Amino acid sequence: MSHGIALARFAAGLRWEDAPAPLQDKLLDHVVDSVGVMFAGIDMPACISARLAAAEWGHAEDATIVGLAQRAPAASAAFVNALHGRIHTYDDTYEPGTLHPGTPVVAASMAMAERLGADGQRFLGAALAGYEVAARVAASVSPSHYASGFHNTGTCGVFGTTSAAACLLGLDGDACAEALGLAGAASAGLRQHQIDGSMFDSALHGARAAQSGVMLAQVRAHGAGGPPGILDGQMGFCAVMAPSSDPARLDADLGTRFEFAQMTIKPYPTCRFAHGPTDAALTLRRDYGIDPGGIANVEIAAFRQSMEVCDRPVLHSALDATFSHQYSVALALVHGTVSLDMIRHPRTAGALVHDLLPRVKVLHDADLERDFPRCWPHRVTVVMRDGRRFSMRSDYPPGRVSPVPSSSVDAKFMYNAVPYLGEPRAREAVEALRGIAAASEVGPVFRLLSPR
Repeated sequence: MSHGIALARFAAGLRWEDAPAPLQDKLLDHVVDSVGVMFAGIDMPACISARLAAAEWGHAEDATIVGLAQRAPAASAAFVNALHGRIHTYDDTYEPGTLHPGTPVVAASMAMAERLGADGQRFLGAALAGYEVAARVAASVSPSHYASGFHNTGTCGVFGTTSAAACLLGLDGDACAEALGLAGAASAGLRQHQIDGSMFDSALHGARAAQSGVMLAQVRAHGAGGPPGILDGQMGFCAVMAPSSDPARLDADLGTRFEFAQMTIKPYPTCRFAHGPTDAALTLRRDYGIDPGGIANVEIAAFRQSMEVCDRPVLHSALDATFSHQYSVALALVHGTVSLDMIRHPRTAGALVHDLLPRVKVLHDADLERDFPRCWPHRVTVVMRDGRRFSMRSDYPPGRVSPVPSSSVDAKFMYNAVPYLGEPRAREAVEALRGIAAASEVGPVFRLLSPR
């Protein structure tokens, strides 16, 4: 049996109740986080434009659009919710595969589960299957797939969203493999947006993955399938889409080791590559009482892929602010925090941040390069005007070694949801999501995510 077909069969048979208790707890954290960041994109101009377009794609009221009173066909709801959740790249990360699977997988799972009237455990089992498939596909082609210019969230994410939707539709293992065969035709996403595009382009990759996952699982449920060898066949994904791949990672230790366990939740609304240096800068500021006015210069040592994405000394747009090592570290050193408002509106960061920005340099480090992708190593060195030097190495972004606490996940949800739901309803919604495994139907839980 091929590695890809084995993965599809595993996903089709995965049940929430079979997952270890720590994994169940972790999945609830990621569901709450993914839904929470869907509120954050509602008022973005590009998202408003996309919603107007999506309103022309059909008028069925299958599923909730998070934070809004309107409902939409399942595929359109999945598209909009994933778009909203991805627009600030505030969603979770699978670092071994440079992948943001949460909002596409959760959005597709929510839409299909609500359309079908599924219970909470079916929804959670499908989401777990989607996460696991997306992660394993990304792992099998990393790091060369991303380095070649592909955006894994779109190219690999669609296999996860299709798996999740297929599970909810009750497709068996072989049918799931054929649904993934269809997903191969929708595997898309290029990183050109990191050069001359916007965060909308990045978000669109996740949104299309969510939408396609719902649509393609439905196509297979009605009888039409794609090539089951799409992942590891001679002309399949691994062979064609990566200069170097390892298809054995698709099904290595299936059932005994979950790649989902390596998913991490973002505490900062920035590119995941920027999280390690940001956390190091915050630690240095706290531990040494650094006065930002006394900083002469800052050096960020990095591996090449991190530099390619995040070495952005000049801010031309919110995308630059989201990705810039220089900006996130300057925010951390000056303000002791990195807020979504300052990422969206860099001018509000203040004169001290913008004065420091040109004195923050990103440098390649050959020793750190040797440790990537086993870890994502960076080193931040702050040089003071009086000659003192403070330095710290970060091997992993926050959340990788020690998970972000559930209380922090809930606080992040509330920060994003309260402006749309009000505090009482937002609190009711997060508590309902935490208890969704006991829900006989997910619809009433998801309807709490819309204003009264």
